[in-house]
Amino acid sequence: MSDGWWRTHIPEGEEILWTGQPHQGYFPPHVAWAYRILILSLGLAWLASPWFADTLWDYWKLIGSTGFVAFLMWYDRLLRTCRVYVVTTRNAWWISKIFRPKHIPVDHALNYHRSGQNVVFSRRLFLVFEYLSDPDAALAALNQAREASA
Repeated sequence: MSDGWWRTHIPEGEEILWTGQPHQGYFPPHVAWAYRILILSLGLAWLASPWFADTLWDYWKLIGSTGFVAFLMWYDRLLRTCRVYVVTTRNAWWISKIFRPKHIPVDHALNYHRSGQNVVFSRRLFLVFEYLSDPDAALAALNQAREASA
């Protein structure tokens, strides 16, 4: 976030109130248990493979499923590292290196709430500030932007 690649998407004249990124670790906090169970299951499958894998095709299925899980974990982390959330005096921005940036105007009609580590915008299905380390700071910035728009 320090290189500021995302600043090119913010129009001139908008003051930045808050910036944040999703959790940058390998396992997002609220789904870490699912990742760990999946890795443990694959490890147990590999340990038990001499007893249940009778043919070469069984090993290919195990290799394929392991590769698929590894790819999904890598892709999830890639998407999270390329994403920045920004709250300005006029808009809330979801900026990504991979996908088009999205924004919504912050005014009195905008409804949002905290859901766990996320900030969810009502009636905006595809705009969520996910896996935040401090969602209260994002809410405070949104409240400040809402008051400034009045």
